[in-house]
Amino acid sequence: MLQVDYLVLADWAAVAEGKHYIQGAGWDTLFAQSFPVVHQAMSVAVRVRVPWTDTNVQHVLELDIIDADGRSILPEPPGTLRAPLTMGRPAHTPPGNDQVAPLVFNLHRVQFAAPGAYAMVLRVEGHDVARSPFQVRGTPGR
Repeated sequence: MLQVDYLVLADWAAVAEGKHYIQGAGWDTLFAQSFPVVHQAMSVAVRVRVPWTDTNVQHVLELDIIDADGRSILPEPPGTLRAPLTMGRPAHTPPGNDQVAPLVFNLHRVQFAAPGAYAMVLRVEGHDVARSPFQVRGTPGR
């Protein structure tokens, strides 16, 4: 089964030439002056590892943001971000070698109704494979 080497929350991320370019990475808290609040932009950098036996097979990735009760906060539609991924098996690759792929999900205008605990969740074929918890809090001193 496809594995996740890492999932990182960032202010901005991109992929070029098989590498991640990430700015403002590793945060776990967002601050807001009032609620509800709309966070204008965030990125999620993920590196997936596909075992030899799972290459040339389509996988379905889903990215979601859930609240402390496990409910998605992403509006329907569009709901969770879904992306098909098929990793090929290059002819020069020795048998048994995994394939890796850096991926970026960019989210815009995410609304948080209230302060609290949230988590970015990555699913493969509907199964949770990676999670990055974070907090949304009121601005300190207010």
